[in-house]
Amino acid sequence: MAATAARILVIEDNDALRVMLFTVLRHQPLAVDTASSADEAMDKVRTCDYALILLDLNLPDDESAEFLRRFREFRPESTSFVLAARDPRFDLTIDPHQVNALVNKPLEIDTLADVVRECALVILPPDDPLPCPPAESQIGVNFDDTSPN
Repeated sequence: MAATAARILVIEDNDALRVMLFTVLRHQPLAVDTASSADEAMDKVRTCDYALILLDLNLPDDESAEFLRRFREFRPESTSFVLAARDPRFDLTIDPHQVNALVNKPLEIDTLADVVRECALVILPPDDPLPCPPAESQIGVNFDDTSPN
């Protein structure tokens, strides 16, 4: 993968879905990181600029809204495209203006991969990008190890 690949962050609390999204998206011309919670996602956006953030809007305890609030406060100049996935059976608990696009679950994975790739590749990087560590997709993260850190 080229060092200039667009970098994306997948925020999903469902382990199986997060691993599936990572597996599919790492085969795109993208550098992929993942987070299972709003706190973990905030740690990552503090150290790296992302072209696209794929956010599960149905994180427990209204974490999705909290992440968006904290992200917009911490990185108001961010050029990140925020693509939010939601279960349409539940009321939207965020201001839709906090995200760039909404998609409904369940998702057709190949279509989602195409949308993520196309959106990520057209986002211009910031003028002064953060010095990101290697992406999970570039270092071969082992998702089989489920032991706590």
